[in-house]
Amino acid sequence: MSKVRALLSSVVMLASLSLSGCGHYNCNSGAMFGNSSCTATGGGLSSGGSGTAGDVAVFDFFLDGGQLDGASLDTAGVFSLIPNFVSPPQVSSGVGGMVIVQKQWLYISFNGSADVEGYSIDATTGALTAITGGPFVSPDTNAMTSDPAGKFLFLLGADTDEVSVFTINQTSGALTLVGTFPAGVGFAEQATTDGLGKFLYVTAGKLGSSVAVFSIGSTGALTLVAGSPFAISIAQLEGEPTGKFLLGVTGNGANNGFASDNHVYVYSINQTSGVITPATGSPFATTYTPSTLTVHPSGSFVYTFNQTVTGTSPTEGFQFNTTTGVLTEVTGSPFTALTAPAGQFDQSGAYLFMHPSTNLSVASVNTTTGALTSISSPITSIGSPVGWAVTDPN
Repeated sequence: MSKVRALLSSVVMLASLSLSGCGHYNCNSGAMFGNSSCTATGGGLSSGGSGTAGDVAVFDFFLDGGQLDGASLDTAGVFSLIPNFVSPPQVSSGVGGMVIVQKQWLYISFNGSADVEGYSIDATTGALTAITGGPFVSPDTNAMTSDPAGKFLFLLGADTDEVSVFTINQTSGALTLVGTFPAGVGFAEQATTDGLGKFLYVTAGKLGSSVAVFSIGSTGALTLVAGSPFAISIAQLEGEPTGKFLLGVTGNGANNGFASDNHVYVYSINQTSGVITPATGSPFATTYTPSTLTVHPSGSFVYTFNQTVTGTSPTEGFQFNTTTGVLTEVTGSPFTALTAPAGQFDQSGAYLFMHPSTNLSVASVNTTTGALTSISSPITSIGSPVGWAVTDPN
């Protein structure tokens, strides 16, 4: 039964990979969410960004058939594969999750491999060096995420319905297992923290009907909050910087045999218990059926990515009111030139990266209006990425 569920949930795994690669970084030694020194730095190249060709603005690492490769966007707007990039020899094809923490360390888990590979990232060249002590043995090797401060790594075990927690050595990036904690959702497939890193939320993807809520202790140990798991049917959740809200989609549509659900759901977070309840006005209508979403690092915008069995539909953008939780469509949305099953922001929020089909593409973000504009030429014929993550250099 679990294998059938895993197959039916394949698109949500894209959501997990997408979520795991964005939204949880440190910027200038501060957390991206909450009390952060990481702020949007302007409107991207379309609104006056400048720089010298060759200065890296963002690295994009991706797995294709067991080959880990890298691309870079430079400050002059050139998007290309990293020259002479050396793929680590121990990478395998059954990726479970990928995440970059504190702009320094890239972690990859592989289904069935019982370990997590970790690499330090050269901020100038993008070269990867294996972290001493790795690969790190793990009870779980499916999707992963980190807390906003980059202190902990959370790995999911879908079939075992559990979460394994590791501490991240703040000097070396080495991982140490804290423990393994039952989720109780039946098939732990996707996870996110709130924007302040106080709570962890676990869902069972598109086939799930509950959300597990854990409080995160100072050591990384997880404690289920009273009443957890809660009867909420949602496939993907993602936090925003204030820690007051979670945003999510059910992903229901023609790709998994359900009636299309053209909505984004917003939940208010009880700051003491972590319990979530629908925000006023939620859910908010979308034009297309969203399969995944991502929240802008500033928290001001939310974007949905729409894919069914018939193909992808245009990306949609919404302005997010961090006081009320209300979503309002961005002018120009849907963005008909931008289609992909998922997207990720760099930490500055100036760029949105997408991997449609066998291509890599990037759009600049107007951080005042939320408008998206395609930039540079896409990188083509790279195969279909099964996992990817982006980061600004240190």
